[in-house]
Amino acid sequence: MQQLIIEYVFEGHKRGYNFTSPTDGVSDAHQRTIWRQTMPRGQGWGAFIGATSLKCFPLDEDTVAVAEITVTDLADDGGRKGIRRAVVDVMSDREYVHFLRARWEAYSTETRTRAEEKLTFCRKSNIIHKTMPKFRRDSQLIFVYPYRSAENWQTVEAFCVHLALEPLAMMRRWGEVIPFTTLALDYREESKMVALPATKRDLIDVPHVPLSRNL
Repeated sequence: MQQLIIEYVFEGHKRGYNFTSPTDGVSDAHQRTIWRQTMPRGQGWGAFIGATSLKCFPLDEDTVAVAEITVTDLADDGGRKGIRRAVVDVMSDREYVHFLRARWEAYSTETRTRAEEKLTFCRKSNIIHKTMPKFRRDSQLIFVYPYRSAENWQTVEAFCVHLALEPLAMMRRWGEVIPFTTLALDYREESKMVALPATKRDLIDVPHVPLSRNL
């Protein structure tokens, strides 16, 4: 397993987001994919200081990137708060399965119970099947839930992890690794499975799944 860090650089000739950790051992192709896909999409992160987003995506047939993105209280050169810092672990597909299982077990019993109840609700209501286009490989599964705090959003993250471990049949068209983002502010150019705060709902012009009914 290898680790890369992406954060905002305030000094020098490379101001802005950069890799700030050594990239030795990570191929140029993997670095380009990580750079392009790691940061969750959308604007207005200053309203989510302290939040974290878990983002997982394949790099090739047997390598996966797992990124944990934190929204800091720092401001960029333009004064916009909400600068993000990403820690990216590059691992094998087998290590990734172990990671997901360990992540799931690390949530509190209450959080796991709420996530399991939501998944049960989705299965019983068939809401995901009704939402996703049946024959499109480029389809996307978008969840929406009110963001109240980083702690509150843990239930949404746990739900996504649980669904990544036990994907529904129609999700398997996306491959062995289900790309997902547990917190983004825009669904466009995002993971196959992505969760957005309810305040961004008006920006979504495609079918999506509200999670507030059962959480």
